[in-house]
Formats: sequence, structure tokens, C-alpha cells
Amino acid sequence: MVLNSRNNSFDFRFPRGFVPKDVADKYKKYLNKIPGSLLSEPVDFINYSIQGINIPGVSFDPLSQEDNDGTKRYHRGALPIQNVINREFTVSMQLLDGFINYWIMMDTLLWYYARSTKQAYIIDPLCLRILDAEGASVAYMEFTDCIMNSINELNLNFAENVASFNTFEVTFYYNKLNLRLEIE
Repeated sequence: MVLNSRNNSFDFRFPRGFVPKDVADKYKKYLNKIPGSLLSEPVDFINYSIQGINIPGVSFDPLSQEDNDGTKRYHRGALPIQNVINREFTVSMQLLDGFINYWIMMDTLLWYYARSTKQAYIIDPLCLRILDAEGASVAYMEFTDCIMNSINELNLNFAENVASFNTFEVTFYYNKLNLRLEIE
């Protein structure tokens, strides 16, 4: 029997070194005060809140040429693939109590863009594994030389005073994608 795809059959986690030590130290004390919390490291707290990842599709803009009779013909371009595809992805995260994971991500973004930060990219690659219904890996994607680009706005409103499931998104750009199919 062939099963339909499930949109939750993936494994994506930020690597241990994603949250800089300066930012991690700032939040550890607060995370340790949360009653019953097993997540004392900020990167674990961030990984716990991941809800989804959006990877844009691949598309090429063809070159067009008009012939003498007025008809239009299309040709594939000569540019290398890495220069024409959209090399960005978005991670959706659940907003947790006190928006603490939002503040961790905001501080991480600001740290990466601070003038005192010497590293140009996130050191460790960001990895995504696509799984089948039994949990076996089908594809492995490794995004290298990533930069954290943006975090969307935080909407606060006195009219909404009930706890609800809300998310925010963080966008990344990558310079290289290593894709490996693991269907042997």
C-alpha cells in the first residue's frame, strides 16, 4: 500500500553552537527557574519550539527570443544553478510562555549582526532530514555557510488574553546545499 506524505515527517534541529555563548549564558538562569523544565540550554529550548520549515521550490526563468515571424521561443539560461535558485528557507516556531524563545532568537540575530562578531556565517551547517512513515531517512539536506536574515514581528494585543498556539518565523539564507538521497 502506498501512503500519502505526512508534513511532519522531518527532523530539523539547530546545532549545539547555534546560540552564541554570550546569549546562552544570558538565558540559562531564567530557563533553570521554569518549574519542571528539562530544557536548561537555550538551544534545546529553541529546538523544542520548532514547528515547521519552509524550503522554496526550484524555478528557472527562461530566456525568451522572438523570431522574425513574431513567435516567441523559450530557452533555458546559461547561468549556473546556484545563481538562479532562491537560497533561503524559513523556520516556524511556536511562541512559548513569556515569548522567551522569541527573545533568544532575537538576541541571536542581533549577535550575528553585531560589528564585534567576526564570524561571517553560522559555523555549523543546518541539517534537515526527511523521513518516511517508519521513521527511516529518505533525504538529507545540509545547508552550509548560512546567515540568519530576519525574524518576523511580535504582535501583542490586550484584546487577546487567552493562551493560544501562535508562531513566529525566522528566515535564513544559505550559500551551499548538499542534498543526499538515502533510499538505498
